Amino acid sequence: MDYILGAALGGLISFAYSIPAIILELIERGKSTLAPPVITVKTIFGYPIKKQEAFSVGLLLHLVIGMLFGSVYVLFVERGWLFVTHHAYKFDSFLVYGFLSWIFVNLTIYPALQMGLFGRREGKGIWLETLVSHLLLGVTMAGIVFWFQPFYFSVIR
Repeated sequence: MDYILGAALGGLISFAYSIPAIILELIERGKSTLAPPVITVKTIFGYPIKKQEAFSVGLLLHLVIGMLFGSVYVLFVERGWLFVTHHAYKFDSFLVYGFLSWIFVNLTIYPALQMGLFGRREGKGIWLETLVSHLLLGVTMAGIVFWFQPFYFSVIR
């Protein structure tokens, strides 16, 4: 159940951060060239994508990565794999996890989708956009966990 909650929180946070890009895309009717934090994916598996489909694929990728972010964090907590901070559900552990997830995504997922290391084939500034996205995701998730955690509940593992 914790995995589903983690995935739901990660997906909702990713969706909340993509709302400005969605609104901009709707207003500009597909002519917008700037839509952070959603990457405009130009190619996938080596095949070029039409401009109309690029935003949708980028949004889907953004939401899936957000959901994986939340559920994999829970996996790390459950298994005791928080090897840097050793503190579950704390600000510093979310921040470190955000940075490490950024490295993982840029070294494995983007090359697997043939977007290049750190998404270089999609643009020169993609690495910075994804870094900010992952750190914001971690900080927001830490804030949500802290905000909704009852005062009598302490997570110590």
